[in-house]
Parts: sequence; structure tokens; C-alpha cells
Amino acid sequence: MQFFNPYTGEMHFPCGLCLRGGIPAEQIDPNLRALPGEDTAFCLPHLAVEGGALAPVCTLGEGGLAAVRLTAVSVNGRQQTPGERQRAFLFGLFGLKDPCPDTQQPVRIKAPFGHLTLYTDPVSGQAGALVEYVPG
Repeated sequence: MQFFNPYTGEMHFPCGLCLRGGIPAEQIDPNLRALPGEDTAFCLPHLAVEGGALAPVCTLGEGGLAAVRLTAVSVNGRQQTPGERQRAFLFGLFGLKDPCPDTQQPVRIKAPFGHLTLYTDPVSGQAGALVEYVPG
């Protein structure tokens, strides 16, 4: 099964978890609750995906899941992975080719579900992705 659907923004993890815009906290984890009237952020445990593992941080808004920030915590079973390999891993997961692998500039893509941003932190060198959902 494909990890990411570029039209809906759904992310399918091998453990059975499916993250998509607008889902309530209880569908992500039955023990979670959103705070009324405020954005709520929470971390999920590291989740395995093909070729590595991700650390998702979810943000809930009034309409459910509003954004997911993904950090590559391992690539091919190795936790101490250079940022360039993390970045290549993330671009591969999203089915994209990195347009600027040498400069590692952020890449922001407008999509039907909202926006996808892939980036490399200039200080730490850690690569990550931000999936933002537009309320529909």
C-alpha cells in the first residue's frame, strides 16, 4: 500500500493507522481529547514505514486533524543518519524528486488537501515534512 495519497493527504502506516485531515483525536488514539477552542499538539510514538521510521507530531484544530509534522528518526534501520539521507528518504516516501538536493532549500507544494512542505533544519541538519490540511 502506498504511504501517501497526494490528492487526499492521507498517510497510511503499516501498523494500520491512517492520518487524514479533519479526523478527530479519538480516531487517532482513543485516549486523546482535543481542547475546546484551542489548537492541541501531541506526539505519537515512532511509527515504522517502508525504509525507516517517523516521529509524527499532530496538531488538532476546531475541525479535527489540522497538520502533521514528520521527522525521520531512522533510515534503513540506522538512527544516526545524515540529513541528506533523511531528506532523500522523506522525498521518496512522498513520491517526489528533490528539486534542490545540493542547497537543501525547503520545498512547499500546494495540493488539493492543503500544503506539503519538506525541509532541512539549517542548524541541526534534521530533515522533516509538514503536511497541512485545509478545512474542507
